[in-house]
Amino acid sequence: MMPERRRIDALVVEVGSTTTVATAFDGLAGWPETTPVLLGQGFAPTSVADGDVGIGLDAARAMLEAKLGPLEPEVTLATSSAAGGLRMTVHGLTAKMTAMAAREAALGAGAVVKYQTAGRLRDHDLREIDAVRPNLVLLAGGVEGGDTEVILHNAERLTGLSTRPIVVYAGNSVVAEEARELLEPADFRVRVTRNVYPNIDELDIVPARHVIHDAFEEHITHAPGMERIGTFVSGSILPTPGAVLIAAELLAEHEGDLVVIDVGGATTDIHSVTDGSPEMAAISTDPQPHAKRSVEGDLGTFVSAATVAELLPAAERPDPLPPAVPTTAEEIAAASLLARTATVTAMHRHAGGLAHLYTPSGRKTVARGRDLTACRLVIGTGGALTRLPDGEGMLRSALDPGSGDRLLPPADARIALDRDYVFAACGVLSTRFPAEAVVALMRTSAGL
Repeated sequence: MMPERRRIDALVVEVGSTTTVATAFDGLAGWPETTPVLLGQGFAPTSVADGDVGIGLDAARAMLEAKLGPLEPEVTLATSSAAGGLRMTVHGLTAKMTAMAAREAALGAGAVVKYQTAGRLRDHDLREIDAVRPNLVLLAGGVEGGDTEVILHNAERLTGLSTRPIVVYAGNSVVAEEARELLEPADFRVRVTRNVYPNIDELDIVPARHVIHDAFEEHITHAPGMERIGTFVSGSILPTPGAVLIAAELLAEHEGDLVVIDVGGATTDIHSVTDGSPEMAAISTDPQPHAKRSVEGDLGTFVSAATVAELLPAAERPDPLPPAVPTTAEEIAAASLLARTATVTAMHRHAGGLAHLYTPSGRKTVARGRDLTACRLVIGTGGALTRLPDGEGMLRSALDPGSGDRLLPPADARIALDRDYVFAACGVLSTRFPAEAVVALMRTSAGL
């Protein structure tokens, strides 16, 4: 006789580039009468490269149910960074305005931005886009009521691509329908959203993020090796980095301005939620989104390990480099050294800084880039920071400005770790369950 299946609120599967994780949750739907709880997790190698994501999903769920018994979730949700993640190219009118805004929207949605242009697309640009084979193209340009020629030129040039990615139009709304009429007859699927740069020094990227997430879900169910994910999932599918940023935004509403750092095997992602300090805002030279993600593709503990090692003095470089899953004391020590280096380097790249300009009226100090000085909470997530020894120490070391006037979180900021590894899952859980219940899971995991 088959054992009776245990009804639970949610199962979340995270399909990573190397590992698939299945996580069970309960107590979410009944909030606040019930207490949200993480029931357990199962792990398996990701099987997209074998041509069927379902192999890894079945194995991860089997491991989970070996601990908890057969499960019947009310909803099954997913995040994914497999199959190359969400590959995008972004195109705007000017590098520091519309193209920058388009890039912020794409990164905030969880994309890997493979190519970016400003101005009119040329033959060389089309060859680069074709080489990237993006899942989505984000087309921006022109403030509201401003330039229309460049974005229409670029829409027409895109019809010369050999591939047919989904096009998200996020430029001057005056010609949105004209752009659609150029692209759709050429067999492009077009999604129109609000202008990411509607006025000078004004960003409006959140609507584009939502549209990109919807387009990603449409794409990922047809990606090679991922076709069966739709048979497992009854709810949303989000890019994993985008889900982490959503989780960070939710937690910031309750805990205040914060930074979430995720050190992975290939990249290090920094997510910050802040408007900065009033003092820095008064001297800032460029607009910044309230929630920002940066991805450092050369900073990781496995795929990018050699690059990270080059940042260390020759005498300190680990030899040999650690494997993807370190097990011996020597491997763990090497991975920890690389993780610490990646954490510090990525935080310093994400943060802006003060610059001193000399003008006819004298010296002037300006703030450039991201101001993190109001962030009094720094959280580590992902395998490296939560599983290797002294994750808190790695985060604390990233607050040391070293030389230079970096706009880092204060040295006495709180340090926490997502010890249950639930932040990405919580981002997608928020699409179906009360935000307060999801935040309760994150606060428990981080010990807040």
